[in-house]
Amino acid sequence: MQLLHNNIKFVNRFLPHTNHWLILVASVPVSLSCGTLFVYSVYGTQLADRCQLDSSQAANLNISATIGTAFGSVLGGFVTDIYGTQIPMLISCFSISIGYLWLYFQYTRGPQSSLIQLLMAMFLVGIGSVAGYFSSIKAVTISFPLYKGSAQSITIASFAISSLLFSYIATNTFHGDVGRFLRFLSFACGLSIFIGFIFIRVDGHIDAEVEDNIEDATEHNDLKHLTLKQSFSHPVFWYHYFIFAIVQGLGQMYIYSVGFLLKAIHYYYTHKPGRLESEILSLNKLQALHVSIIAIASFLGRLSSGPQSDYLVHKLNSQRHWVLVLGLFLMLAGHLLSSVRINAIFSDLDTVNLYLSVVSALIGYAYGFSFTSYPAIISDLFNIKNFSFIWGAMYTATTFGLTLMTKVFGYVYDVNTVHWDEHEKDFVCAKGSDCYNLTFRITSGLTFLVIAAILGYIYEKRPKKSISL
Repeated sequence: MQLLHNNIKFVNRFLPHTNHWLILVASVPVSLSCGTLFVYSVYGTQLADRCQLDSSQAANLNISATIGTAFGSVLGGFVTDIYGTQIPMLISCFSISIGYLWLYFQYTRGPQSSLIQLLMAMFLVGIGSVAGYFSSIKAVTISFPLYKGSAQSITIASFAISSLLFSYIATNTFHGDVGRFLRFLSFACGLSIFIGFIFIRVDGHIDAEVEDNIEDATEHNDLKHLTLKQSFSHPVFWYHYFIFAIVQGLGQMYIYSVGFLLKAIHYYYTHKPGRLESEILSLNKLQALHVSIIAIASFLGRLSSGPQSDYLVHKLNSQRHWVLVLGLFLMLAGHLLSSVRINAIFSDLDTVNLYLSVVSALIGYAYGFSFTSYPAIISDLFNIKNFSFIWGAMYTATTFGLTLMTKVFGYVYDVNTVHWDEHEKDFVCAKGSDCYNLTFRITSGLTFLVIAAILGYIYEKRPKKSISL
């Protein structure tokens, strides 16, 4: 690794000059390319059909990509902190490019494709989706020490809008041709991340000179001077780890489960006695609409979170945790609205769709707003030298939070799936909003507890006023 680092240093002599603005601009194509991991929903079904994969095998592709992101976040974070941003950029560039090209070749083989090779390809895509992304987050954090929240929000928001952008390209440029789309992803993502290699050049183990002067106004403590091992064993790290797990679980559970939620609502209203044919909306269009609403709302939430957190710190001398509190209050509103028995209130699907669109917008915005505040909070608390590795480790909390919340949703949904449908030849949930109400009552209570815990932390870390006699 040291040899590669030295060779890159030599190559850098011939690369164009860079600065903090070029680093920020270059982080956008890197984040857009890394965010293509979530475009899997666009081509996943056709890939499974072409390669003749059953549902469990197709699900394993998602799991393989998730394992890749976990591996890439830790590896990329460790390498970034020690050797700088360029090696993770190369790892991301080659991993994602080879991964998509590998998927393309397996797709062209169809039934003769290898499941093992498909899993390995998705694993590479997972690695490539986070190594360069986390590296670019650290780069903009160091490049804009006084406005780290605003800079991070641009990078993180670009990652969020990626799926919507590439979904549009897949539909309107490639018209559903998965083979050509995968080949396009291979070259486009590789080239975009290579732009990051050229311009995002930040050395490892570097501290911004002004770092000591820009700490959170209420966080004058020894956390920034801790070693990596001491940071991981500190109660403050684990407090933020569990809070982050719950925050991620609250947002991503809705994102991943909204399809089932809409399916229950759609089934209830389309099988309701006395309904009119004109009232029927396509379930696919309904789901696509809400996915788009969530993506756009999350993008706007991420984009607006950073500037507001910087304003709190530098203008009001307050803590960034207040941004998290605001985001969670919006999240609480969305979950409370989801817990309402809308079957008893609305009589037609159009009105219900409008109601749920507000819910999707609220939760999408709240999730993006809350998530984006976290990297800046972590960089305020801990040593910037170890930021990428600590943030990579913190990000693993997503797995636990998402697993817990989706298990609760799945259990409640399955308990209510007791109606046999002759047409579907399967049990379905015909209770509408009663299929999932209990889940959101539970998560609403959990959200309230998390808000209380964060307010307690803010109170504990408030500036202590000295009393002069």
